[in-house]
Amino acid sequence: MVAHFRCLLISCVVSILATGGNAAEWKKHRYTADRFEVEFSGAISVSETKINEETKKAVVRATDYQQDGGEFVYIVAASLTKTGVNFEKGSDASFAALKCKSKTKDVPLTVAGGRGRELAGTDCHDGNYRAETRYFTKDKWFYQALTLFKKEGGDVESARYFLQSFKILGN
Repeated sequence: MVAHFRCLLISCVVSILATGGNAAEWKKHRYTADRFEVEFSGAISVSETKINEETKKAVVRATDYQQDGGEFVYIVAASLTKTGVNFEKGSDASFAALKCKSKTKDVPLTVAGGRGRELAGTDCHDGNYRAETRYFTKDKWFYQALTLFKKEGGDVESARYFLQSFKILGN
């Protein structure tokens, strides 16, 4: 009986180790005022983006949605502009702020009635992180979906799941 219990215990431990022990539970969050939905795997903070007086001339409002997992961060920044978006300039500036030493991906994304772009890089922030990002514009909205995670041992699958879960709502 003890031998059987011991085998069962070992089997459970091996199973937990194989699955990571605490797989992320993703939850859909819908933000109708900012016209998007996305899935986060943990606690998030929502804050108004601080913008200077010059930027206020072009931006109605901007909000950041962030999950800080210690070893990673997932962010959506939603900005409503007054006259539209300089998409290339905005996505380039946002990606540059991640301080990646090399860009590993830069491809357009299909967005109904808008534009999209995916950028990725490595050796970001302090050199120990990777970044995968997606940028979207539709009407007068500019969205930044950003992930930053450890270069060594980071969870690239979860980062990509987060990015792929982002959806612009309505028309």
